[in-house]
Amino acid sequence: MDLIKKNYADWRRNLQPPEAEVWNRRLFQTYNEIAIKLTGRNLQGKNVDLGCGNNVFSLVCQKSSIESWGFDYPDFDLEKDTIPFANYSIDFITMNAVIEHINNPKHILMETKRILKKNGLFFIRTPNWQLDFKNFYNNQDHVRPYTSVSLKKTLEYSGFSVMFLEPGLIKKSWLWWKLPEFIKWRAASYIKGGTKSILAVAQK
Repeated sequence: MDLIKKNYADWRRNLQPPEAEVWNRRLFQTYNEIAIKLTGRNLQGKNVDLGCGNNVFSLVCQKSSIESWGFDYPDFDLEKDTIPFANYSIDFITMNAVIEHINNPKHILMETKRILKKNGLFFIRTPNWQLDFKNFYNNQDHVRPYTSVSLKKTLEYSGFSVMFLEPGLIKKSWLWWKLPEFIKWRAASYIKGGTKSILAVAQK
């Protein structure tokens, strides 16, 4: 398993920079729009990006005058290593397409909660098992699937308050997230540029 994790981390690091920068810029813009809706202010201050791959998300943050640090395997093991920051020192934490690769998320969720400032934000994006179960294990490094319900419970049991739990759409109208519950998840998977993932934002 360690070799698989290392190979997957190497693959993420080797994504083509232009492709990766465009994607991460759009992801940052989406997170920022959500932060404005939820808190009335832009993302700012200090960020930690867990499972950072080629570290492009941190570079995008830095272009917006945000200090950002990325951590990923094999230099950092999310299941056992301590994030090298003081308690209550980080403004927001991001974990994009990562939590499904972690057998037991308890440790990293406790570390995340430890370093976040009071009212700090935690952004998680992960495949939605209910919509993508046929493809989930095609990625040999996927070990733990989530639904919107199980992700919410996982975050709440770890002491977070879930502020936002929606289809993981990137750079779409806010109206998509406001569709009725019984249609929006399926609708989000079919629209152009849609998604079969979950996007959660939790607060300490």
